[in-house]
Amino acid sequence: MDIKVFSWNVQGCGHHRFLPAVRQFLRDNRPNLIAFVEPRISGNTADSVIASLGFLNSHRVEADGFLGGIWLAWSDAITVDIIFDHFKFIHCRVTTRRNDNSFFATAIYASPSATRRNLLWHHLRDLASTIHSPWILFGDFNATLCDSECMGCASTKPSKAFQDFIFDAGLRDMGYQGPDFTWCRGSTYVRLDRFLCNTYWDESYPVAEVHHLLRMRSDHRPILLHVGG
Repeated sequence: MDIKVFSWNVQGCGHHRFLPAVRQFLRDNRPNLIAFVEPRISGNTADSVIASLGFLNSHRVEADGFLGGIWLAWSDAITVDIIFDHFKFIHCRVTTRRNDNSFFATAIYASPSATRRNLLWHHLRDLASTIHSPWILFGDFNATLCDSECMGCASTKPSKAFQDFIFDAGLRDMGYQGPDFTWCRGSTYVRLDRFLCNTYWDESYPVAEVHHLLRMRSDHRPILLHVGG
């Protein structure tokens, strides 16, 4: 299976610089599945933006004004069955048309609020108990796992609740190649965006790499999972 999953907290899809930036990323990386979080637009405007990127298949959780929102879009190389969505995540099954391999995927935008994040971890922990197949989770988790994931942010500490969720759900961080941090503002750098996977994923798809891409327009870097073999 050869597949690419692209995730980006775009911090608004309505800006005139968004389309040129994302088209360049898509040309360079040719992902099969993309997730945008914090699009800050919805309805017909969102439909128009997604169509202009060349994706005929999509599903979204609408933004509430400038808050939240998740878009999922995919190429014809895969089929995506949406299992359910939530204000903070979209859960689906992805199947490759070429060889009929399948896995679960969950695109996430976790709240900046620790209390609301803890509710999300609770939902995802329950979801994990039902999954006995390869599974990836990806997006903006708005939390860190260790001190090295933050620089210049004395008030930001690793999240014990996030650590506990990953352990309880039988997940692991998939690591990365590229710059250490995915979010930057001023002199503050944090790794907020990541891919997680379960042991079934590791057994089925041992050849997988996560890349932190160049930051453009948004405070967040796009991240890309490339699965080969």
